[in-house]
Amino acid sequence: MFVLLKKILIAIVAIVVIVGIASSMGDNGKTTAPTSNQSTSKPADTKPPVEVIKVTAVDLAAAYESNEVKADQTYKGKTAEIAGTVDSIGVVLDQTYVTLSSGKDFAIVSTQCFFEDKTEIAKVAELKKGDKVTVQGVIEGKSMNVGVKKCILK
Repeated sequence: MFVLLKKILIAIVAIVVIVGIASSMGDNGKTTAPTSNQSTSKPADTKPPVEVIKVTAVDLAAAYESNEVKADQTYKGKTAEIAGTVDSIGVVLDQTYVTLSSGKDFAIVSTQCFFEDKTEIAKVAELKKGDKVTVQGVIEGKSMNVGVKKCILK
């Protein structure tokens, strides 16, 4: 009986070893190189065009003043073209900005557009209070004002 059990155990070990050797020989440790039919280049980045929301500075400020949560759902993180009247121009913490009027005297909320590009900052330097402008940028939401980053003048 011991002999039979020993033969069965040896047979099982032999089968496991043979299967292990056969599976390791299947790819010979080589990786296959792409053939001429296979493309090795990555596809071009085909980003869909960015949807641009058109809104006035008056409407944007009013939306945030009325209901900040709803305004964030509608505008935050989105690219917008904002038409308005220049209320102030300045620099804070080394960031150039233009504030667009909310249309109200003594308004609490305005739209503040921040410019990073030197060419755009040069254009901002030519503006004056009361100028009608259209600014495109990404709306960040409201802190003190409605912040818009990466702005360009249209």
